[in-house]
Amino acid sequence: MNIKKLLLSQIEKVVFDLRYDFLYEDEYGELLCQVIQRDSSGSIESTPISFHLRINEEKGTGQLIYYQAQGEMNRQSFDIENPDTILAVLTFITGVLGSPPKNVGPES
Repeated sequence: MNIKKLLLSQIEKVVFDLRYDFLYEDEYGELLCQVIQRDSSGSIESTPISFHLRINEEKGTGQLIYYQAQGEMNRQSFDIENPDTILAVLTFITGVLGSPPKNVGPES
């Protein structure tokens, strides 16, 4: 079982459903992740949340440390054997991002 792939795919699905982009970089056993919002030209408009994701594949556990522009905002642990902890991670991310951005159309 590859916990990293499972968790990243679920986070990515939630983020995309809310119309954000999800970027991550895997270095030295720690994932650095960013949720970004793009403007109409495709440039990065904002980064509503970013986080470090640490996973212990052998134990099936891990921790997320969330950041916003002001600094660290929250920490969550998860255990792959306890689906409620995975759901809590996805629920927290959804709560921070809120509803999908409204498509207001062209300016008049």
